[in-house]
Amino acid sequence: MIVGALLVSTAALAAFLIVTGAGGTPQQSIVISRRPLVAGERLDNTTLATKTVERKTANSLHGFTSVDELAGAVALAPIGEGELVQRSAVLAGGPAAPTREFSFPIDRDRALNGDLRPGERVDVLATYGSGSDAMTTVLARDASVIRIADQKSGALGSSGKLIITLALASADQLLDAAHAAQVASITVVRSTLAGNTIGTRSSTTGPLARASAGR
Repeated sequence: MIVGALLVSTAALAAFLIVTGAGGTPQQSIVISRRPLVAGERLDNTTLATKTVERKTANSLHGFTSVDELAGAVALAPIGEGELVQRSAVLAGGPAAPTREFSFPIDRDRALNGDLRPGERVDVLATYGSGSDAMTTVLARDASVIRIADQKSGALGSSGKLIITLALASADQLLDAAHAAQVASITVVRSTLAGNTIGTRSSTTGPLARASAGR
């Protein structure tokens, strides 16, 4: 594990030195960070800059050539000041529209056991009640994950829950999510790779509830 981390660090350092090196005739622009960036941070022309290097070097780095390519993108990992913005370190093509951020606790087994990264997309479901008459409804689809962390339980460390911060698209979603966090059981489903596979229903109920409603 330590050796793997060392290799990754060495590769990152090598990329950094190549980017900042002055050898050769500059022929191509590449995108670097203006300042240290944290995972989940949105990228734009205030956080990014370009640097010219040899075209051969730029091609070997497989980075971005224009800040405009990263409009609305989100950092998936920390990026150091002046460091090359690698394609594997960002989620490009994210929405540039303003969003509302909302944090809530959730059991690990209802959030892919914590296997989520900032910048990923999730659907958020809320189940009200219990047993066969419970109802599950969709709170949000394709919400962006801003942060995810273990919930602390005093000096004993992790409580077994996660704290997830999402970017919600509307005030209505925020209101529904805030209510559900208090009275319902929330489930988070990864939708990062789901494409256009959105279903036709926004809620479902158990057989007892459907029978009482005459359905």
